[in-house]
Amino acid sequence: MGLRRARASSSPDPSELLSISDRAKHLVELRVGLSVVVIGATAIWPELASVSLGWLSVTTGAYLCAQIGLLAIIRRERRIALPALQAGLLLDGIFLATVVANTGGASSPLRILLYVHVVGVTLLCSYRTGLKLALWNTLLFLLVIQAIDADIVPAAWRQGAGGSDSEAALTVVVIWFLALGAAAFSAASERQLRRQRADLADLSAMVTRIDGSVTSGENRGIPNILLDQLCRTFGFVRGVVLASPEGELELVAATEADGPTVLAEGMDPLMTRAWAKRAPQLVREIDPSTDPRLASLLPAARDVMVVPLFLVGGHRLGIVVIERGRSAALMHRWEVDMVGQFTAHAALALYNTWLTDEKQEQLETIRGLEKRLRAHNAELEVMVDERTEELRRVINDLEETDRQRRRLLHHVVRVAEDERLRIAHDVHDDPVQKLAVVKMRLEMLAAKHPELSEIVDARETVSSTIRSMRRMLFDLSPPILDEEGLGPALEYFLESSPVSYRWSVEDDLDAQPSTQTRLILYRTAQEALTNTRKHANAGNVRVTLKQRDGGVWMEIEDDGDGFEPQKAIAAPGHLGLAAMRERAEMAGGSCTLRSLPGAGTSLEVWLPSDPQAPESADQTDEADAREPVLALQKRIA
Repeated sequence: MGLRRARASSSPDPSELLSISDRAKHLVELRVGLSVVVIGATAIWPELASVSLGWLSVTTGAYLCAQIGLLAIIRRERRIALPALQAGLLLDGIFLATVVANTGGASSPLRILLYVHVVGVTLLCSYRTGLKLALWNTLLFLLVIQAIDADIVPAAWRQGAGGSDSEAALTVVVIWFLALGAAAFSAASERQLRRQRADLADLSAMVTRIDGSVTSGENRGIPNILLDQLCRTFGFVRGVVLASPEGELELVAATEADGPTVLAEGMDPLMTRAWAKRAPQLVREIDPSTDPRLASLLPAARDVMVVPLFLVGGHRLGIVVIERGRSAALMHRWEVDMVGQFTAHAALALYNTWLTDEKQEQLETIRGLEKRLRAHNAELEVMVDERTEELRRVINDLEETDRQRRRLLHHVVRVAEDERLRIAHDVHDDPVQKLAVVKMRLEMLAAKHPELSEIVDARETVSSTIRSMRRMLFDLSPPILDEEGLGPALEYFLESSPVSYRWSVEDDLDAQPSTQTRLILYRTAQEALTNTRKHANAGNVRVTLKQRDGGVWMEIEDDGDGFEPQKAIAAPGHLGLAAMRERAEMAGGSCTLRSLPGAGTSLEVWLPSDPQAPESADQTDEADAREPVLALQKRIA
């Protein structure tokens, strides 16, 4: 019946406007409507039909069941869908002819259903199918008229022969008039729909080509693909694309390879108007005086369309200029809209491409920065390793220096103590012994000559000298420092010294420090207290001993005359102050002297509890050397 067969492939056929299944469905709806009209008319006017309403209803029901069965076959069996649809159309003609034959023939008011059927089938299927169906219905109608005239089919009423012939002729004329009119309209609509369907297929093909070019990396091919597809689909003869991600628009694509070498720059009024209205602009020709850039791109162009490249958000990308040409037909509105669809898809793809390129450039920049950062980190690691090695060497040197400093301190302290021990030996073995002998002889002489008072004075003088030497032996090496500790040693020193001030010793030490620390603190306190007795004119002196910061803290305060520490340290004859500070610093501690004229003096000394001096063998030798002196001091005491 003129219907195209459905393609077996999965790709859509642009010429297939409506599937056979959908057409069959709409035809069934038309048939149901015709059946309802037939049953309703005969029910309202029983005299209209030459048969009973029941017979006509059964016939109509059988007809509808047959059509529904054919619809089921069309939907289930694609291979025989077209023959089934054609059989349904033939069955339509037979049913309508039967209805006309039983409702008055050429005079039947239901012959209008023939007109409706022809027009409906022509619009639903195709104009070729409508013409063939008009011929089939005409033949059946004439056959019915001849059957009625031959009394083969009974009629509800009869008209005169002339009247019947004129009505039959009029019916045939109306059928063909409506068929030809519907066919003309259907053909025009079908051509337009097929063209639109083909344009959509071309749009899909262009999108596929653009996706392929983006995948392959040919980003500048998108404008060329757009121009090529526009020329193929809509018949444009020339075109150019001006676009740029930012700044001045550049020529990125053209249909003519040998375009102008020198192009004008800037935005022409026509381009500006297209951007402002965001819609294609159609002009008969381009005026070089007002649009010099477009005129240089497309010289002597006729029937030109300027299409803006926009994104959905309003971001401007460029301009597409295409020429229709003199010989081309006028463009329809839907063609202009389709051109806009083509350019919109191309604009989106072009913008995505630019974004991809920009991201790729940023990625390359980031990779370059990452490489530089890694190289810089490697250099830093090398520098850090070098600095670490240098620092390790410096630390080792400092540790070695500290060990040497501690050994030197230990040596200095030991030499000083050894010298004091030697002096104590010498004083004990010679002057003290001789003075003791002198004292004994003076006592013997005083016993023989009691009248000589000078002998008594001399004996007292010798006794005083012996006591002074005993005090000197204690100052050189006090045994109480090793036996009882630092606090008791300072108390004994103050008790045995000829001082005129009141004094106190606050000993808060939980444990005694090492021998070296005790000696340094004792000698420092001895020097400070001696200076206080000689120069301060103090009324009160307080000595404080505490555990602090992992070491021993000692403070000596007095309320004497005070002085300026800097001048006193630099003045001749005051080397003891500098020696106290040097001795404390060599031991790894600190010594701070605070004083003002008339405000008293405060001396703070801090030493670590264990200066880590090499004491093992040296301390054993020192203890061995001090044993006879300690025994001697005990005997003298």
